[in-house]
Amino acid sequence: MGNNKENTITITQFAVILLGSMIGIGILVLPNDVVKVAKQDGWIACIIGMLYPLYMITMAMYMCKKFPKDNILTLSKRCFGKIIGGIFNFIFVMFFLFLLTEVAAGTCNVFLIYVVNFLSRKKIIAIILLAPAFIAYKGINTLGKVGEIIFCCTFPILFIPIAALKQGSFLNVMPVFGSGIINIIKSSKETAFSYSGIEVIFLIYPFLENREKIKRYSIGAAVLTSIIYTWITFVTIFYLGIETIPKFLWSVVTLSESVIIPVINSFRYIFMMLWSLIMFRTMSNFYFMLVYGLSQFTKHISRKQFALLMYPIAFYLSIKYGNPTIRRSFLSKTVPLYVLFNLIYVSVVALLLFIKKGDKHEKKVTH
Repeated sequence: MGNNKENTITITQFAVILLGSMIGIGILVLPNDVVKVAKQDGWIACIIGMLYPLYMITMAMYMCKKFPKDNILTLSKRCFGKIIGGIFNFIFVMFFLFLLTEVAAGTCNVFLIYVVNFLSRKKIIAIILLAPAFIAYKGINTLGKVGEIIFCCTFPILFIPIAALKQGSFLNVMPVFGSGIINIIKSSKETAFSYSGIEVIFLIYPFLENREKIKRYSIGAAVLTSIIYTWITFVTIFYLGIETIPKFLWSVVTLSESVIIPVINSFRYIFMMLWSLIMFRTMSNFYFMLVYGLSQFTKHISRKQFALLMYPIAFYLSIKYGNPTIRRSFLSKTVPLYVLFNLIYVSVVALLLFIKKGDKHEKKVTH
């Protein structure tokens, strides 16, 4: 991996990458998903869903502590063998291709309706994949720096929903726990899927310059993500109500209409600009994880070469998702399966590493 600055990130950049990987296109539709079962208590389900990233972080911290220089792809081959481990690793890496293309397709759908409806789907996807491809080509250090800049630029977006509080009603979120504990827990499954992307942690912890605060910053990223999801979902329910939310494709976009600035005709365009930056950051994270993961399978093709090779593939697959309805139907069937695989994959690797405690590889790293 190398020890030069281009192949390292700071702990702040590490946290920003985690945050940017968990917050994706799903945030626009999260209220739509949780109100189906949890009704007005959908925001509570967002808090429970945080258990998924916290579990994955716990597994990552164990691997990092025992093998700080080895990512999960290396550890998997050590546990399962080169062939079986390679198969599992390939499935795991393809998860980032799946996330990259579904975010690109979802962003394209939003742009078609709200921003550039005069462009074709192919042109939009071709354009929005360029920046992520370039950042992935440049490397992890560039990815971390871009993530920090975009985080600072887009953080104000969290305060936009405050305007909706003036126009909403507490009746829309009452009674608390009125939908029942069982329904809230069932709905938390949907929110857990929204946290998918935390899996990048298993590839990037070896890039850290200093790992002393890794646990604190990892949990901090998960908690902040949960706060954002809970806040956005609560305000959307508060503003629209559970009967109105399902009528919108992306209910969260409607929150931007509650902001009224005299000199601006529509605040929605400012909101969409800030939101698009967040999506570019998310796609850049997944693009890098994809090409970096693929570069671990062969010494003949570098990460930079994979960054170029994967562009037409990502472009083609992103187009295949189709309109928002088709895309969501596909994701509802695919994401649960992939999340289940990731849970089992990560857990088994951690378990086998525990059983093999004290092997020569661990001693080599820890002493």
